Amino acid sequence: MANIRKIEFFDREKERWEIMQILESEPQLLNFIYGPINSGKTTLITNLIENLPDDYVVFYVNLRRKSIIRYEDFIRVLFAIEEGGFLKKIKNIFTKVLKHITSTGEKTLYKSHGIPVDKSLLETFFKEKSNEDVFNYLVEYFKNIAKHKTPVLVIDELQMIGDLEINGKLIYKLFNFFIGLTKELHICHVFALSSDSLFIERVYNEAILKNRCRYLLVDDFDEETAGKFLEKYGFTEEEIKLAKDYAGGKPALLTAMIDEKKIRRNINDYVEKGLANSKEEIAQLLYYIKTIGVTIKYQENDIAVNYEGTTKILKNFSGNDFYKYSVITPELCYLVSKNILFVDTREKIIKPQTRFDLLGIREILKEIDEI
Repeated sequence: MANIRKIEFFDREKERWEIMQILESEPQLLNFIYGPINSGKTTLITNLIENLPDDYVVFYVNLRRKSIIRYEDFIRVLFAIEEGGFLKKIKNIFTKVLKHITSTGEKTLYKSHGIPVDKSLLETFFKEKSNEDVFNYLVEYFKNIAKHKTPVLVIDELQMIGDLEINGKLIYKLFNFFIGLTKELHICHVFALSSDSLFIERVYNEAILKNRCRYLLVDDFDEETAGKFLEKYGFTEEEIKLAKDYAGGKPALLTAMIDEKKIRRNINDYVEKGLANSKEEIAQLLYYIKTIGVTIKYQENDIAVNYEGTTKILKNFSGNDFYKYSVITPELCYLVSKNILFVDTREKIIKPQTRFDLLGIREILKEIDEI
């Protein structure tokens, strides 16, 4: 059986083609890659960059790797400390980075999980607590790389630093830096990945990103693709129908079902447990809202989440898999923050994160109506 990585990249040619068209052009815009949780955003981009031609050098930073609540946390995740080797002396940093890339034949620094930096320089950033120095350093860094290679910067799970403040919101300073690299200097491609499209929309509006970014949706498989995918791994027609009914086109869930079949476990047990878990999670959230009270940050204010407003949103899924919305309410923000719902702000569409969530919502609504 193929390994999990190959499974997750099944039938992503359209998305891969779009990204390659971007990479083969001069950097112009910041690129948002967004989509529901576990739809394959990270695996798509990492698979693609690992197979890029030697003309590219990729820097991959995953912000989920550590808890980020302070400036120092952000810097430690952003950079990979180099205490020796090709970054031993800061005065030769750019020359030696390029020498390392050339001598080793590397086309990506993905495995380093960060941007190489001399330890003494990192200590200076901590001492001065200056995010301006960090971004100024990075601009010069990418300018020098761009003389020989095409740099690509990938920031994964960008929403992890959404509320981090350093002399104002760090996230907006970071986006100004991205704009400088792409639209103004044209020296580096930047891809920002997130499953939180409401966060992306907030940044888009507050960081004034109009005409400065593009969106690329990585969604779950449609029914036909999900069926072909499962056929490839020996699923019967009955098993495929069961998978579609309960897991939908979620790549991660379909992959999990393939693993269950591989070790000869009952797929019915898997889907029943998945549905029960989703239903329990949603029921627990509603209980907290109704009996204990829940608040959420909304337009910089702490707003109480309304129980009736929450159930009203959920009732839209009684007979629909998705629906169009007109405004974003605190209740919608709360359900999105708990990964129950996904909002596509480009298409103004709301849908459950998984098929399990959709079915769980419908079962809970029936129980509410019976009370």
